[in-house]
Amino acid sequence: MAGPVTLVTGASGGIGGALAMMLAGQGHRLVLSGLDQAGLDAVAGAVSARAAEVATIAGDVRDHELPKVCVDLAVQRFGRLDNLVTGAGASRPVPMVEMEDDEWDKLVDINLSAVFRMSKAASRQMIAQAEGGAIVHISSIAHANGGANLAYGSAKGGVATLTYGMAQQLGWHGIRVNAVAPGIIDTPMVRNGFAQQFNALVEGAAVRTPLGRLGKPEDVAAVIAFLLSPGAAFVTGALIPITGGIEILQPISAIAKGA
Repeated sequence: MAGPVTLVTGASGGIGGALAMMLAGQGHRLVLSGLDQAGLDAVAGAVSARAAEVATIAGDVRDHELPKVCVDLAVQRFGRLDNLVTGAGASRPVPMVEMEDDEWDKLVDINLSAVFRMSKAASRQMIAQAEGGAIVHISSIAHANGGANLAYGSAKGGVATLTYGMAQQLGWHGIRVNAVAPGIIDTPMVRNGFAQQFNALVEGAAVRTPLGRLGKPEDVAAVIAFLLSPGAAFVTGALIPITGGIEILQPISAIAKGA
């Protein structure tokens, strides 16, 4: 039997690229979307080397036509769509008082509204197929603390709420909807956003994170792959932190020792 057909947005690098490689090794047929065609081509080449079938489409998730184009590509190329992973995102560190309204609107559109639009298009196809499906959103630890950009953090909080509501509404169609909330992951977005402070970020994570390191894209990809798999057949409406435990408060004894 042919493998499941999975659409991944934000697939031209970072977590999306790592996920594409992992899913290729598990027999998925892939539709990869991202801003950077050159990055998509590189990922697609690596995926093809694993004998996986892949189609790519470059586009901006703010384009309201992109969701339909992506779903149509999946159906035209592979005949169906089984899974969606919404990985496209953007942010930069900036204090609230220095953020212009148009940046707020842009980041909320990329990180939340576009997730809704892509999910709606994918869900309609899955419902029409009447065979269920799985959707995984990439939220962020920033949903709980605001993060370094309040537009990004607020949007990721919205993604968590969207996940719960979609799980309720789509469960009747056999479609599972979950989300992951990564912590500090070594991705191009983090490296570019904290270019001057990256070494300090690594040192700080080593102290504050029980596992003593930054996360890797593969750490997140592995959990997403599980949520798409039959092993997660009874998991829906979950928001899974992938943080190395950084959000866990240190016990008072450790604080007293200056740890």
